[in-house]
Amino acid sequence: MFSINIDKNVHEFAHKNVSEKNNCVFSIAMILLVLVSAATNNHSVHSEAKAPNDDSVFYRIQTSIRQMENQFWQQNIAFLRRKKEKLKKTKCYITIDETYDSYTGKLHKKDPKQLTKEEKEIQKYIHKYKPKNGDTGSFKYLVFALVYGNKRRVLRVKALKRKEKYKHFIVETLKEISKEISFECALLDRGFYDAKLIDELRKNNIPFIIRAKISKKMKKIFGIYRLWKSYRYIVSGHTETTLILGRDIRNRQWGFVTNMTFDKLEDVRFVYKKRWNIENIFKATDGIQLRVATANHITRMFAVCLSFLLYNAWQNTNKRSTLLEFMKVIFRILFCFLRRTSRCMELFRLNTPLWDFVAQ
Repeated sequence: MFSINIDKNVHEFAHKNVSEKNNCVFSIAMILLVLVSAATNNHSVHSEAKAPNDDSVFYRIQTSIRQMENQFWQQNIAFLRRKKEKLKKTKCYITIDETYDSYTGKLHKKDPKQLTKEEKEIQKYIHKYKPKNGDTGSFKYLVFALVYGNKRRVLRVKALKRKEKYKHFIVETLKEISKEISFECALLDRGFYDAKLIDELRKNNIPFIIRAKISKKMKKIFGIYRLWKSYRYIVSGHTETTLILGRDIRNRQWGFVTNMTFDKLEDVRFVYKKRWNIENIFKATDGIQLRVATANHITRMFAVCLSFLLYNAWQNTNKRSTLLEFMKVIFRILFCFLRRTSRCMELFRLNTPLWDFVAQ
């Protein structure tokens, strides 16, 4: 175990998901240093390190999807409890969205009966959606984030299997969050415009704003009215909710379903804009995520969770530095600690300009 001045959650995550055996040459701190170095430079471990190499690093990641999901979630439940009184003084919003991790490897097209147990499990997590040209598929994650004041925090991550239904999971997660803190509402984009989800949120008295998919009927309403108006609306023939339609100053059409009331109907758009915070999280963490080519869903999940943990650690600071500068600080702290305490640093080699800079 190592004790240094880095975020406690990053420290715990590394120790619970990276094995430390008596015969290991490289300590968990060294493995973490390689991972942080690769994340800082947005590289793969293969291109970043000579010793330990990528095989040694990923061999040490011995965990499961469920263990990582639960640990990440429990860490943030503890955060909400610690900050409960402070969070009462500011408006909190929960933003929910999906994000994809590109996969460019080969897909198994042989008879499912010929696949190994591990291959079958991996195939469950590879989706057909291709985020970029050249991708053969992708890994999909459901993410919950807290927006409070000028800060953001990723609260929960779930690796999604193909065709997995997760509407109930969203409602249960929001119910668990509401037990710890009060929040203004949950914000979701039109990808979550679903009658069953809306019905469950309404029945559980969870405040929400969901961007509506504009139907032909809504388009006719836009043709008649230019002001913001609300309507009693039935989604998919059976779920009743409030529909708010309007145009902004650029004449763009907006539609939302909600169970909330507003003094000015146009205010719904300004509240919904806070949902973009989760897009900013994805953009920031994409720049510090480990680049992994493997199809192993556990390694993929580890890389995603690590990037979100490092992001949360940065948000816990006063943010006078950029995220990249913060990552370099963590690297220096780890490096200096290891140089003082490890007997194996002469075996440790990285292929990075940052290494050369710190080692001088």
